[in-house]
Amino acid sequence: MRRRTRAGAVAVAAALSTTSFLSVTAGAAHAVAATEFSVPIPDVMPSGLAKGPHGSVWFTENAGGIGQVSASGKVIEYAVPDNSKNLKALPSGMANGSDGSIWFTDMSQAIPRVGKVDPATGKSTMFELPTSGALNFAWSSVNSITPGANGTMWFSGINSGAIGKIDAGGNVTLYAAGGYPTSVVTGKDGAIWYPDAQGSIGRLDPATGAVKKFDVPGSAQGSPAFTDIINGPDGKIWFSESGVSRLGSVDPATGEVSQHNLAIADTKPTGLVAGPDGKIWFAEAAASNIATIDPATGAVTEYPLPSTLSAPRSVMLGPGGKLWYSAPGRGRIGSFDLANPPTGAAHGATPPLTMGSNPASAPGWANRCQVGEICQTQIVTGGEMKIGNFVQKLPAGSIRVTGGINDLSDMSNIPMNPPVIGNTLESKELEVPGGLIGQLPLVGPILGQSPAALWAVNKLTVTQSLAAPAVAYFTSTGGLGARLSLNLKLNNPLLGDSCVIGPVNASLEPEMTAGGMTSDPAVGWNAGPVSIKAPVAVPSAKGCGPFGLLNGVIDQLMGLPSDKSKNMMSLNGIFSMAGGTNPSNDHMLSAKSSTLSPALQKLLFKKPKANALPKAPKTVKLHLTARH
Repeated sequence: MRRRTRAGAVAVAAALSTTSFLSVTAGAAHAVAATEFSVPIPDVMPSGLAKGPHGSVWFTENAGGIGQVSASGKVIEYAVPDNSKNLKALPSGMANGSDGSIWFTDMSQAIPRVGKVDPATGKSTMFELPTSGALNFAWSSVNSITPGANGTMWFSGINSGAIGKIDAGGNVTLYAAGGYPTSVVTGKDGAIWYPDAQGSIGRLDPATGAVKKFDVPGSAQGSPAFTDIINGPDGKIWFSESGVSRLGSVDPATGEVSQHNLAIADTKPTGLVAGPDGKIWFAEAAASNIATIDPATGAVTEYPLPSTLSAPRSVMLGPGGKLWYSAPGRGRIGSFDLANPPTGAAHGATPPLTMGSNPASAPGWANRCQVGEICQTQIVTGGEMKIGNFVQKLPAGSIRVTGGINDLSDMSNIPMNPPVIGNTLESKELEVPGGLIGQLPLVGPILGQSPAALWAVNKLTVTQSLAAPAVAYFTSTGGLGARLSLNLKLNNPLLGDSCVIGPVNASLEPEMTAGGMTSDPAVGWNAGPVSIKAPVAVPSAKGCGPFGLLNGVIDQLMGLPSDKSKNMMSLNGIFSMAGGTNPSNDHMLSAKSSTLSPALQKLLFKKPKANALPKAPKTVKLHLTARH
């Protein structure tokens, strides 16, 4: 039982590592020059970017699939095939090959993969990376990919100490890199350059497998130490020191390392790209700004995005000569003209866990919970609710459950604090196909299609509300569940205003359908696709019609009361956790303390043991079978 609970503890601890304990500083009003496109469910966390044909832009969804923004601005999403363990993907990095192809990574620690998407159909071809052998990607997070020569792609695994190269046929070469390679770039010298989160920049010679490392003073003091790396316009290799809010460069000719502090502390720089203006453009994930640095002078200029808590992750030069960026914090893909960037005062950074060494990017929904809490939210992406003879389809976005957690003194009964903004349960009013007539035994499905089904008096909708405060708990498998007591209100002119079925007591225990949650150190919160199957006992209806005269009719139509064996909530969704950012309780806080209970603080875990550079073999060659 302890081992199972540990899995849930690690998930909570990952969220704790990004919890802020101070208020958010809002940026001043500004003119908005950026254009943004929203994905249908923002919780999918759009992240990596690549250029597609016909002016389109493609992107990964850390907790979803992949998608594209067409030249007309239409957003289309595509599923990624499940892996050999029937688990869903956690797409992360994305890049164009030298031949224009589109590749991406799956940072699933269960089955790490790289994939190639056909932009004409949105279908992906996946390659599962080895998780055993002298060099492998076991329990790694493959989150970075970059083009090499002749259509090959290079990728890195943060926790594996390995770097890989793959071609379109699935031929893979693995290289020993050691440490924690967080991203990769093919240098102009033909070598593969990468940041090692232990505090250095590595250079891998593809011809010999030899590795040389250049120490970056102070980089490992922050979390994360590094995120991205690129070829700079000045011939140097540039990288972001996200944990200590610096940008750095190394001169390939001399090995000299230079570092540049940003104007605003704790902004968490990431997503570098060399611009046509000779400057380096990058995202400030904890401050919702896009910025530039002049390689010659080190001067930094910041441009605010339309919304705080956008948490920009990736940037690229894309269609229309514009700078494109992903904003997973708001579920958006955006762009603006380099010659006309957004104006106004830069946004301030979300307060960090530790000043100067642990900046915290956060999503928009985290502002619904107070600082000092772990904010958890679950949103339905599809499913159904079966109650007796009645089946209600649940469309995407129809139900969201949000609450804050800061007391783990009783793992089986964790108070879920109501959000400061909105409600714990937010449910859309759902129309029942066929109305009341459609629920009649035997003939209902037929009569539900008749003209009489269109009468206003026949229309039937369902709304849900909480009958009691929600409670969280650790499940027997170590996950975080929620107990909800629901009232289902039936809305119909004949039934009146108080026709309710409830309380319906449901224990929602999310199963991570990807085998885990996202683990990109540049993002700052955790999410993953989930599946929930919750059997529920349903009582008789009450308050239906004048003086409850129609209670029996509803009971007969729906087969109530009904025990657990006959009713089921079958849901698909996304489960997310982040540190709360709403400053509504900041009078209770100080810069040196937090409201986290001792039980929560004990969940913080140590960094995994370092990956030593293997003496032999330095390279391993394999052929991977394509999976569709």
